[in-house]
Amino acid sequence: MTGTGDLHPDAFDPSVDIGRKRGNRNAKWSKYAADTLPAWVAEHDFRPPPVVLDAMRATIDRGDFGYHDLEDDVGAAFAQWAAERYGWSPDPGFVHTCVDVLQGVTAAITALAGPGEGVILTPPIYHIFLQICPTARRRQLEWPMRYDPSRGWHLDPDDLEALVQREPGARVLLWCHPHNPTGWVASAEVLARIVELAHAYDFYVVSDEIHADLVYPDSAAPFTPILAIPGAAERVVTITSPAKTFALSGLRCAVMAYGDRDLRRRVRQAHPPLLLGHAARTGIDASVAAWRHGAAWADGLVAYLNELRDHLSARLSAEAPEVVFHRPDSTFLAWLDVSACGLGEAPASRLLHDAGVALSEGTEFGTNGDGHLRLNFGTPMTVLDGVLDRLVPCLRA
Repeated sequence: MTGTGDLHPDAFDPSVDIGRKRGNRNAKWSKYAADTLPAWVAEHDFRPPPVVLDAMRATIDRGDFGYHDLEDDVGAAFAQWAAERYGWSPDPGFVHTCVDVLQGVTAAITALAGPGEGVILTPPIYHIFLQICPTARRRQLEWPMRYDPSRGWHLDPDDLEALVQREPGARVLLWCHPHNPTGWVASAEVLARIVELAHAYDFYVVSDEIHADLVYPDSAAPFTPILAIPGAAERVVTITSPAKTFALSGLRCAVMAYGDRDLRRRVRQAHPPLLLGHAARTGIDASVAAWRHGAAWADGLVAYLNELRDHLSARLSAEAPEVVFHRPDSTFLAWLDVSACGLGEAPASRLLHDAGVALSEGTEFGTNGDGHLRLNFGTPMTVLDGVLDRLVPCLRA
């Protein structure tokens, strides 16, 4: 693993120019007042590796922003990344770009579940997923996460089987893997059971794997792409992007990956050919550079996030023991139970007012969100300490 002190060009650099982020109208830093510390949207604060910036500068220097023919490059770069990091070798020919993960997820869901048919979510869940079914006129079903004081948040496949037995109209499981907001990572055994149930009860899995690179060494389970599970090819569409790892969300490039030609055809033919469009040239340049040359930098990022996670856990345990926090196995997101802190029904709103810290309200994530907050700790240690210095006095019951 590459540490943060290495001096080669791709060494991870934890420094952040906050003034530049505000001046550039970065959404995380510009939504709230200038004296507010933001810990809300799921984007870390660190600059992408130099290879990404160099790739974009090369495009600018060429002065060529016209139509491109780079789809094959993206598929090949993603296949190489998946093989090297996860031991899974997708067929590059079964990979195509989309604008972002949410577009790909919505396209796959609406292709595989018709109007009125059921789409299963796993709350508490990434809050934007809760907008898909109402706007696409699909029926939202829930496979709620379980909470155990020793294990933290997790999903039980027996609950999924009970749900699909009750709801024969369920056609898609929207799978968030690793899970946002809890950071849970499913084991290969859980994934195999989901694939088995998908075949047995005739539903598909649309898997958002955008946080896959951000799994910690002490995770109870390593990250396993669900398409690497035997039998998954006929039932799974995976959508992912380097955006979370390398902070590239504004560049608009994601991929949809398949293991089965017929499933790929079904999803692509469900929508008018011109509707979904293509990823941007700059997004492709950045994504290909990140996936081909960003491994050492990504390792350094995870190592630093691990330090931040440990620091957050230690400070909360020592200074705000009323907060229940199970260290996430992945992501730079902390799912905090603050129900014992006396903050009322909208703790994030209360803390924005009282502490000047912007967090995500737990109720935005649906069922099981009451009394919770999501805190983004993907920021320099000094900023995280500033956030905690403000929060801790308000988190004491």
